[in-house]
Amino acid sequence: MPGETVPTSVGRLASQRVTSPPVVDGRLDAVWASSEARRLPLISRLAGEERTWNIELRALHTDEGVYFLAQWAGELPSGDMEIVSNKLTVHWRIPEEEAADRHLDCNVVCHTAFADGQGRFVYANAETIPHGGSETLEVAGGWHDGLWTLEWSRPLVTGNPFDLQFTDLDRAYLLFVKLFDGGEGGPDAISEGHELVFQP
Repeated sequence: MPGETVPTSVGRLASQRVTSPPVVDGRLDAVWASSEARRLPLISRLAGEERTWNIELRALHTDEGVYFLAQWAGELPSGDMEIVSNKLTVHWRIPEEEAADRHLDCNVVCHTAFADGQGRFVYANAETIPHGGSETLEVAGGWHDGLWTLEWSRPLVTGNPFDLQFTDLDRAYLLFVKLFDGGEGGPDAISEGHELVFQP
């Protein structure tokens, strides 16, 4: 969201290069075997009480695209299939010099996944803030036996001049994760900052 501070990096998420991309089907299949699972603790604080979650995040990339898979424990969904709400957002920081070159007012990009009341991810988008519109991301997954699994992808380089572009695979890209699972009226759970790095 506008004005939100991206936490300082405390860890790294390594994206392994693969020649054949995973099928975005919401499953931890064999293609993901080469990936490293990065555990991201998330914390929500309200009135002196603290709730915690843990998300495992993985990344893979090809010459054209980058793929992510997130898993975390959660409660049984209960609701109308027609009602869709945001479930998880990954906030990305566009490098300062690139944001300046493109005259961006804000250098935050959000990847947000939306699930229905039955625990099925139905769509995801990349939203550039405060302008630039949103782009649809390929997404799959949902809730099963107490575990949420979310898989999504995007091109390394998009046609949106306001979006984050993974043009330099030798640099690190700062991110943090927000989980919308704190209950009604509760604050969202947020992780510390991490850096995405691309392995050759």
